[in-house]
Amino acid sequence: MEKKTLKQISRIAILSALAIVLRLAFSALPNIQPITAIFLVCAVFYGFWESFLIMTVTMLITSFLLGFGPWVLGQLISFGLVICLWKFCLYPMTKLFRFGNGNINGLGLQSVLAGLMGIVYGILIDTYSALLFSTSILAYIIAGMTFNLAHAISTLFFYPIILSIFRRLSSHEKNN
Repeated sequence: MEKKTLKQISRIAILSALAIVLRLAFSALPNIQPITAIFLVCAVFYGFWESFLIMTVTMLITSFLLGFGPWVLGQLISFGLVICLWKFCLYPMTKLFRFGNGNINGLGLQSVLAGLMGIVYGILIDTYSALLFSTSILAYIIAGMTFNLAHAISTLFFYPIILSIFRRLSSHEKNN
């Protein structure tokens, strides 16, 4: 990992603060949160490592506020794997699918795959938790599926909104 510039450090701090506030704002709603979409969009715009750092800061700080325990390591590992899968496999795959003269349905495909990342995250964290607490992995995954579906649907909903905000900010940044 290369040395970070002041601009990158500031961006990581600001986006982490945004993700922390949004995670806390949505904490009353189980697994309905925009932070997964933020991490995925950050991976697209700023790369894997910046997104990973934003996720790490977000999860560690909110864990002090929402509850810290051995599951936090599982959250870091699970989100890290999701960001990696998104950045290096799924997002590039969406660029391969072209409809007509352009990428007409690209945002829809990206949103659906981002939603699926909510389910992947859920399965990963459920597996970690089952291993941590010596419980049946399949039972843990089945028991958590409604939460995983809520996470997937919220990520599917938040992804295009957050992506459009980042695109506007990015184009504004290029114009200045």
